[in-house]
Amino acid sequence: MSDGFPIPAPNRLPVRIDPCPIVEAIFEVRFTSKVPLATLPGMLYAQIREKYPQQKQLPVAQLPEQIRQQDPTLANLPLLQFLGNDFLIQAGPSMVSLVTKPNEYPGWSAIHQELEWFLEKLKLADVVNETERIGVRYIDFFSTDVLNHFIMGLQVNGQPLTSSECAMTTVLRQGALAMRLQITNSAIIGTKEGPKRGTVLDVDSWFSALDAKVFENGLQRFDEAHHTIKSLFFGLLKPEFLATLNPEYK
Repeated sequence: MSDGFPIPAPNRLPVRIDPCPIVEAIFEVRFTSKVPLATLPGMLYAQIREKYPQQKQLPVAQLPEQIRQQDPTLANLPLLQFLGNDFLIQAGPSMVSLVTKPNEYPGWSAIHQELEWFLEKLKLADVVNETERIGVRYIDFFSTDVLNHFIMGLQVNGQPLTSSECAMTTVLRQGALAMRLQITNSAIIGTKEGPKRGTVLDVDSWFSALDAKVFENGLQRFDEAHHTIKSLFFGLLKPEFLATLNPEYK
């Protein structure tokens, strides 16, 4: 990372830690479409159905289109899921995304391979006009309050602020990549064992239209965002805490 970036990147990045805290990873393309919403899912499905044969309508699809378009928080949400063995594909009026299954992170090598396949199928579907955004989001969960194990925190009058309910949000930039970092120590999240309370680290990153062309540099942008988020994650952890997570290095 550049010298001006506030969170230092470690000299070495682990290839994995155990237990893996990643709840979900989302790789999204937003675009203007060549086709109407009613046509887009069918055109995409024709290309991906061999690996993603099942479809599922998401709850937001029940809302009238006029309401969804008027609310910025709803306009870019997916309406449909296509279910595969290892991943999900989501689609909306002007977005598609490849998503890892909850609490089943397969590793970057498998994701990169699936992204390469997916972008080829998206191109064949011929639904994208202009790329508006390429985004990567990682959501991590720790089952305890680990805020004091991060190098960043909140202070009042020069003293650390400790609370059973604390949340922080900031936006960082690394070159053309913007990242919204959110940390909360009192989140409730679904796990294989049921709902649990703990600390969530949520990093949502994106390249804007000026720096993203999905069929020209899309895979490269996904690679860059993944590497930057990984560096950010491990840069946030104090070394003594990282050591408790059984890091493995190449």
